[in-house]
Amino acid sequence: MSDSPMRMGFGIEIYQGDALEFPADVLIVKDWRNLNAVDAQVRIRLQNAGFIGDLSSFSLGENEYFYSDTHKAIAAEKALLVGPTRRSVATYTDVRELAADMLRMLNRAGSRAKHVATTLQGVRTGHALDEREAFRSMLLGFSDAYEQGEYPPVLERVTFVERDEHRVQLMQEALQDFLLPAPSVDEVVTRTTQEIATILAGQESFAPEFQHPEATDTTPHVFVAMPFSDDYDDQFYLAIRPAVQDSDHLCVRLDQNEATFTGDIVEQIKERIRTAKLVIALLDGTNPNVYLEVGYAWGVGTPTMLLIHKSQAEKDLPFDVRGQKYVIYDKIYKLKDLIAADLKHLLKK
Repeated sequence: MSDSPMRMGFGIEIYQGDALEFPADVLIVKDWRNLNAVDAQVRIRLQNAGFIGDLSSFSLGENEYFYSDTHKAIAAEKALLVGPTRRSVATYTDVRELAADMLRMLNRAGSRAKHVATTLQGVRTGHALDEREAFRSMLLGFSDAYEQGEYPPVLERVTFVERDEHRVQLMQEALQDFLLPAPSVDEVVTRTTQEIATILAGQESFAPEFQHPEATDTTPHVFVAMPFSDDYDDQFYLAIRPAVQDSDHLCVRLDQNEATFTGDIVEQIKERIRTAKLVIALLDGTNPNVYLEVGYAWGVGTPTMLLIHKSQAEKDLPFDVRGQKYVIYDKIYKLKDLIAADLKHLLKK
C-alpha cells in the first residue's frame, strides 16, 4: 500500500534468543573485545571465516565501521561493527550516541537493509546503568538518526535480541510505556508473547513523559549490591527493581563478574555508591563483594537497606551486620511491598 505506515519510520521489537542465531539483514554491534560479549563473538566468527584479520591488529577509529557479508558465520546476512574499538558506554549519553551511530554508519555503508538486529548496550559493561533508561537512550539515539535522515531509507524494523527472559520482559513493558500508541492496528504487530513491535518515527513518537533527555550523573538513583548470579534474578526483577522504579529513581547494579573489573570500573562503581540516594544490599549467599560494597557505603555515608531471606537471617549474618536494621523476607512476591514501604521513609531523608 502506498500509505503504509512503515514509510513513516521503522518498527521496534524485542525478541528472546541468541543474537548470533537470529536471522536479519544486518546484525549491528560495537567493536569490542570482551570475549564474553556478543559483540566480540561476532568479531571472532568473522575472523574464523576469514573476513577479519588478526584481532590484535584489527582496530576501528572514531566514525569508522566494518561492514561485511557473513556467509553464514552468523545467522544475519551481513554484520556491521561500529567503531571506535573499545568504545566507552559508561553513560546514558554514550549509549544514545552509539545507537545513533549504528544507524548512521549503516546508512553510510550504503546498506539497503530492511530488518536490523542489535542488542541492548550499556548494561554488561560494569558501569552500573539502569537497564530501562539504557533502552530508552538507545531509542532516543535511533530517533536522532531518524530525524537527521541518517538511516537506511528502506529500513522497516529494528529487533533487540536478548537472552535473559527478565530483561526481555522489562524491555517489552518499557517499549509499551515509551512510545505513543499507534493510531491503527496496522502499526502494531505482535507475533509471539516474546515479541512486540510498534512504529518509531522520531521524537514525536515518544509519550510526552518520556521525551526528556537521557539521564545524567545527577539523575537520582539507587544502587543495588547483590551477588552476580542468575539465582537472584527474581529478587531483582520482581521485587527490588519495580519498587525502586515506582519511587522515580533509576535502579543500577553490576551486571558482570566483578572479578573481571578493571581499576577504572571499580572507581566508577564507587562513584555510583557515593552519589546514590540509597544502597539496597541483598545479603543472601554471603557474597564478599556485596559486603565490601555495604562497607564502602557506610564509609561514605550513603544510607543502606539490607535484605536477607529468613532462612539465612541468623546463621549467615556477620556480627557487625547483625546489629543493623535489615529486612527479612520469605516470599519474593511480598518483598516488593517490604522494600517499597522502607523506600518511602529512607528516600525522604
